[in-house]
Amino acid sequence: MLQLRWQFILSAGSVCALALSTAMAPASAENARESPAHVDASRAHPQPPYPDSALANGEQGDVLVGVYVGPSGHIEKFRVARSSGFGDLDDAAVESVLGWRFVPATRDGNPVPDWTTVRVVFQLPQQPPSGSVTPTSN
Repeated sequence: MLQLRWQFILSAGSVCALALSTAMAPASAENARESPAHVDASRAHPQPPYPDSALANGEQGDVLVGVYVGPSGHIEKFRVARSSGFGDLDDAAVESVLGWRFVPATRDGNPVPDWTTVRVVFQLPQQPPSGSVTPTSN
């Protein structure tokens, strides 16, 4: 059975990141000591700043960053698994994720290297429609 582990990481700014780890669920109680690699929720994770060029060009989108987490919880390899279509957003996502800490996957209770995927969402700030009027009281 496929198990999905979602963990939301929100920033105070206009960018939010969503970490998604996938792994096969344990088939029996004897395999219950297995878990997928995932973002370490006990630590702060720097959120990517929205690139100025992306803001100026109205770019937004999702970046999927594949990370190979070693037994120590550090990233050993990475790749852009799915591009946003904009190089500046992809670069900002990778740069940020490389600074994050992960919890390694475990098999038989021992940490092992494994791949996981982190989704970084870049969404432009919402602006009020042009020409809208906000009532004021006198």
